[in-house]
Amino acid sequence: MELLNHLTDEEVVNHIKRQKSKDGFALLYRRYAHLVFGWCLRYLKNQSDSEDAVMDIWEHLMLNLGKYEVKDFKNWLFLVTRNHCFQLLRGKTRILVDELHSEKKTSENVDSNLEDHLRIEQLEDTLHEEIENLKDEQRICINLFYLQGQSYKEISESTGFDSKLVKSYIQNGKRNLGLKLQSLFKGQS
Repeated sequence: MELLNHLTDEEVVNHIKRQKSKDGFALLYRRYAHLVFGWCLRYLKNQSDSEDAVMDIWEHLMLNLGKYEVKDFKNWLFLVTRNHCFQLLRGKTRILVDELHSEKKTSENVDSNLEDHLRIEQLEDTLHEEIENLKDEQRICINLFYLQGQSYKEISESTGFDSKLVKSYIQNGKRNLGLKLQSLFKGQS
């Protein structure tokens, strides 16, 4: 184990792939578990959910690391963590997505349903990224209202924001998200 301490992350990953080394996983866990927890907490906003996500991510890595070509472990681990968190959040923002993107859906055939489903997943992933870019007050209120299901009153009590400000932060955050998403998707078409 001590020999592994001097290896780069990528060398440890290669060692794990070659030797099926539990010591290598233990070393990577010691190096990065706290960061993965912080990243999860940033997205999930809940300590218990974040702790569970950390365990899920490391379990997935133990079972599947050999399948991946990893050139920069830290950045790769961040992307794995972010994607895992987005998977957990997927669906929780469906109401916000519907409010921001109220289009009539056609259910004429399976292809359009699949295309709609993929478009909504992409929209939700982009939405989570853009929520992180909102002003602090808006981001906090949007997360508490849409992702944690708190009422205006509960948000006001937990944040200390006046209830009228909470409503304003949510409305302005929604408007800003809608404008940002609209400009992003116009650029893609």
